[in-house]
Amino acid sequence: MNNKIFISIVGKSNVGKSTLINYLCDSYISSESNKPQTTTANLYTETLIKNLRFVFIDTPGLSVKGNDLLSVAMKNSYIKSFEGIDLVIILTDINKSKKFENDILNILKPSQVKILVVVNKIDLFKEDLTLYKEFQKSIKNSFKEKVFFISLHSNKGLKNFIKEGILEKAHDLNQKNKFSINETKNEIVLIQELIRGVIVNNTHKEIPYDAAVKVNKYEKSRTINKIDASIYVNKINQRKIIIGSNGNLIKLIGSKSRNILESKYKKDFYLKLNVCVKKNWKNNHSFLRNIGYIS
Repeated sequence: MNNKIFISIVGKSNVGKSTLINYLCDSYISSESNKPQTTTANLYTETLIKNLRFVFIDTPGLSVKGNDLLSVAMKNSYIKSFEGIDLVIILTDINKSKKFENDILNILKPSQVKILVVVNKIDLFKEDLTLYKEFQKSIKNSFKEKVFFISLHSNKGLKNFIKEGILEKAHDLNQKNKFSINETKNEIVLIQELIRGVIVNNTHKEIPYDAAVKVNKYEKSRTINKIDASIYVNKINQRKIIIGSNGNLIKLIGSKSRNILESKYKKDFYLKLNVCVKKNWKNNHSFLRNIGYIS
């Protein structure tokens, strides 16, 4: 029980990394969205599966665009996540080109880390089994590693993936355990990303990924946890959008975030949110460090 198996889940944006981790941990621990680049920092989540303790690492997509400091930090964070990892799950879906995944395999080869390839969204093949079988054959020919086909939407193939993929590999691992996780910092970053995921899911394209969340104060007690957090945006009009008419949107963001927190922690939460304008925050090194995007 003392040994932990560190698993990094990597893949392009919007293939389902956060959704997969949430399923494996049976809890909302990472922001989910149908929009790309939802997660902006490595998030560590520990769970127990069949008496084995796993730490799953949700990584920002390496496919992020932009040359700002945040984008560079996300890419560096992605590469750094391979250090000390026991197992890497490369997650893709039926709609993606496989060049990215093969590039990742080439990066990983020198490290000799154990690898699983997982293809998501197979439910989209439900009406054409011939095409699905041809697709399976083509994917297996593309990768030399074992490939699992799943649907996070319909839960298809997930039990087999856990049993014959994660658990089977886990018994053969020589655990490296090189990670030192600051639990308090990780929890705060997780809460920030959770709130940011709610913002992404409830705003339109006017707020792409120009919003950041910073927890200013986090107080825990036996009966209630209290969070004071600030939402940062680049422009004044973005602040107006997040607040909404008569404050309706910020109230909705607060309510949904609080519900998710209370469901996760099984505890009452008081959540105070305010919205601030901080121009060019994506290139502000000290700010990015303070919110946990740069170590």
